[in-house]
This record gives sequence, C-alpha cells and structure tokens, in this order.
Amino acid sequence: IGFDHRDRARLHTSIDEVLDSERWSEGEMVSRFEAAWEQWNGLAAVALSSWAGGALAALDFAGVRDEVVLCPSNTFMATPLAALQAGARVEFVDCNREDLCMSFADFEAQADRHHPRAVILVHIGGHLAFDTPQIAEYCAEHEIFLLEDCAHSHGASWHGRKPGSWGDAGAFSLYATKTISTGEGGMLVSHRPEVIEHARGFRNYGKPDYRVHGLNFRMSEMVAALGLVQ
Repeated sequence: IGFDHRDRARLHTSIDEVLDSERWSEGEMVSRFEAAWEQWNGLAAVALSSWAGGALAALDFAGVRDEVVLCPSNTFMATPLAALQAGARVEFVDCNREDLCMSFADFEAQADRHHPRAVILVHIGGHLAFDTPQIAEYCAEHEIFLLEDCAHSHGASWHGRKPGSWGDAGAFSLYATKTISTGEGGMLVSHRPEVIEHARGFRNYGKPDYRVHGLNFRMSEMVAALGLVQ
C-alpha cells in the first residue's frame, strides 16, 4: 500500500515532535494515536507492537491456558498460533461459502462438543462476519470470551456497530499490507475496562506491580506518529 506523499510534511512535523520530546517510547504520541482510534471505534483502545500482542493480552485475560479456543478454518496462521502460544488447545470451526467466515451452525455444534473458554471470530476481506450477531449472542449467554480478529476490517461497520464491539475484545493489525498501516503494530479495543487495564500491563512487563505476566509489546512513538497520519 503506497504512502500518500501529500501527508509527508504532516508526518515529518509529528516525527520532529517526537525528536524534540526526547521520549521515543511510552510518550504522548502513542496516547494521541489511541485517543484517535477510540474516537473512530467508540471503544477504549490500547496500542501495541503487533496484532499478536493484542491477541495474547486478550487471551491471557480470558484464562485460556489448558482450555479450548475455537478458531475458523479459514484464517491466517497467526490466529491459531496466538491461541497455542497462550497455552490453549485449538479446535477449528467450518466457514460459510457466502462470506468465508465462521459458520454459526458449525460453531454451535463445536461449542456444544468442546465447551470452549474462548472463541476467535475472524472478519475476512473488509467486512464483518455475517454470523457475528448470533455468535456473539451465544458467547454472551454461555460466558465464552469472544475475541474478534479485526485484521481485515479497518473502516468496516454493520448496523452502526464497528469491529470489536460485538465481543469482549477486538484485535487490529497495522502490518504493512493493512488498510491502516504503520509497517508493524496493532490495536486492541474493548468495552470492558478490566480487559483494557490487563492489556496495558501485558504490553509492558506487567508494570507497575507485575501481577500481569506480560512482556514487551509496546508501540514506539515513531510508529504512533505514522499511525496518526494514516
């Protein structure tokens, strides 16, 4: 995806702000990027160094270790690999021909069979999965943590609702090929304050009290400057 060079001066101004601040991490630019995302998405947001960081933070909060996580059969390897890295056992759910996303009929069958702790619902190809409302309703009724994989759905909405607003959390990718790109990066959104608080600790080694066993998934100030322009 090409960079619109009409934005070059604006980007350079933002980078100069970062250089003048002499704070290249955990600074004002990341906070501004999160605030801009929150304004669009309508949910609290946490910026991270990758989609994987956001997904791992959400799955860690959900407590999926030694539990089952359901994933759609049509997705990039990052989806099941995140669940495996979080210590879960992955079971796959068939997808619809119409939208290439998770089928509610097979999801319901697999959920009844495996009793999952969490589900990763992937939105493919720029739109939300067609069966999102039914899957979200089922998860809410059965206390299953629903993580939306929003890597393909920047800018999408359905019935006035944005990606990440149907489940417990939504993880966006800002990789080089995405509609909104920072080269590398991610954004986690949630309507649950406790998920957001957990993710903020998870991305930064669990600071300040280390109750959250996270690592380094911080976004740098330079990356956030590009994200604001994008």
